[in-house]
Amino acid sequence: MKLADRTQKVAIVYRCLPHYRLKFYLLLRKILERNGIELVLIYGQPGKADAKKKDTVDISWAIRIRNRIFSIMSKEIYWQPCLKYLKDVDLVIVEQANKLLINYLFMLEWSMGKRHFAYWGHGKNFQAKRHDRISELLKRFIAKRTSWWFAYNKTSAAIVESTGFPRDRITCVQNAIDTHELARERASLSDWQLNDIRKSLGIESANIRIFIGGMYKEKRIMFLLDACMYVRSVVPDFEVLFVGSGPDEEIVREASKKAPWIHYVGSKFGKEKIRYLAISKVMLMPGLVGLAILDSFAARVPMITTKVPYHSPEIEYLVNDYNDVFMERADSATDYSQAIVRVLENDEYHQRLVDGCEASSRNYSIEQMADNFARGVICALGAKQGIRIVDTENVR
Repeated sequence: MKLADRTQKVAIVYRCLPHYRLKFYLLLRKILERNGIELVLIYGQPGKADAKKKDTVDISWAIRIRNRIFSIMSKEIYWQPCLKYLKDVDLVIVEQANKLLINYLFMLEWSMGKRHFAYWGHGKNFQAKRHDRISELLKRFIAKRTSWWFAYNKTSAAIVESTGFPRDRITCVQNAIDTHELARERASLSDWQLNDIRKSLGIESANIRIFIGGMYKEKRIMFLLDACMYVRSVVPDFEVLFVGSGPDEEIVREASKKAPWIHYVGSKFGKEKIRYLAISKVMLMPGLVGLAILDSFAARVPMITTKVPYHSPEIEYLVNDYNDVFMERADSATDYSQAIVRVLENDEYHQRLVDGCEASSRNYSIEQMADNFARGVICALGAKQGIRIVDTENVR
């Protein structure tokens, strides 16, 4: 569907390029090209905290800039020097974040009718603390001052709509990762390959659990280690893998030196990540969870988490006792450990959760996310030209 005689240009300006977004951008670029739209991707480097996750990549056709990062009262503020790349762009899509100074310039230009730009984000900071109230009020204020919204999922879309932003200018992206590739890689691994992976770690047991993701305060690493200690006392062949990195990785490293059944393997992506998921029965995530939920679904490895108040919006994908175990109490390591033991010892219950993961995995894919995003881009460009596009089924 072409909206103009000339090729239109859309720019996405993002702080950095995490590994899990790589496939999305590649797919989105192809879909937009087929619809006469050029994608310009502009990204910089992460700040100190995000850099510790070690999960960024580069794309040859994208534009890499050097962010200027300032520290103000322990918070990082970004200036993204990207304006020279936006002179002939029809739509600019930016991350919704108060700390990105360029967004305020775009908002000012939008109010003067000089800039067509859109937000892409959660709608609010799901990890905000009480003292962040002013920051969240600011986020709600600026959320309405844009041309279009790309919301992570239905939860985020509802939050954006609650600010008074028109529902017909919100695209529900259905945030995802490459679940199909993960599922294919998992299915391709033979029993002898899985045995080799276990042997490489010095593991003989099949009672393996895994934590996967960034390692920082909200992930509750110490809480998880306390729970694992209890499980080990009840299940002597219990083993746990920690995949990821971050500010709290040293806690895991030290624990693994004292307990050989705790295995720290660092950051892993793609095929390497699925190898560790494939030998695990359950994913242990007592703290904040987000896209790791889709790792769980794709690998058929049910998750055990708790109802902390700061989960990312992807938490809506979980259904207790169907595709995960969702603990009501978030403060009891004993309750959490008992849930682990229950899944360990009840094969029928474990299989029911595995089946739920498999069924849920069909609902979320990077292909669908890219398609949803492209539809939103076309609708946003149409709105700029005064065209209301209702049916975009022929985007592909």
